[in-house]
Parts: sequence; structure tokens; C-alpha cells
Amino acid sequence: MSDRLSMTACPVDTHTMAQALNLKVQCHACGYTMEGTAKYGQGHYVPVGVEFDFVATGKIKNAQGKRVVKGEVTVVCPSCTVKNKYLI
Repeated sequence: MSDRLSMTACPVDTHTMAQALNLKVQCHACGYTMEGTAKYGQGHYVPVGVEFDFVATGKIKNAQGKRVVKGEVTVVCPSCTVKNKYLI
């Protein structure tokens, strides 16, 4: 994991199988740190904080052996308006 990208996905609710996505990234252009969270699961995507687009591309097993979502995040920097894209 890069020092410019910090993203975690962990199970939140066993009934809806939602996962909390915690995003903390730096802008590629100006270095501004952007933070946001979202709940993702069964047709639900609710962002909180800086808005980012999330596209799920599959599921993988993490170091603890739990299945977590894999995807692509696109976020626009509120400081310089550059569009940043990250793979998680």
C-alpha cells in the first residue's frame, strides 16, 4: 500500500452484509489530504465526508482471511479540482 493511499474495508452489519469503506488519500497534483467514508453493500452506497465514486470489481480475502470488496475509487480534490483515481 502506498503512503499516498490508505483505504480499509471491514464488515459492519451482518444482516445487510454492508462494509464500511474508509478513504484517506492525497491528491496527485497538490498533495491535499482527502478523507471520507461510505457504507457499501447489496445495492447500497452511502458516502460521508468528501464524496468519492466507488466501483466494485470483485471480492478478495484480506490478511485475516475475511472477504472484502475490491474496487476503484475516483475522487475530485476540493482544493485544486483535479480528478484522482485509485485502485483498492
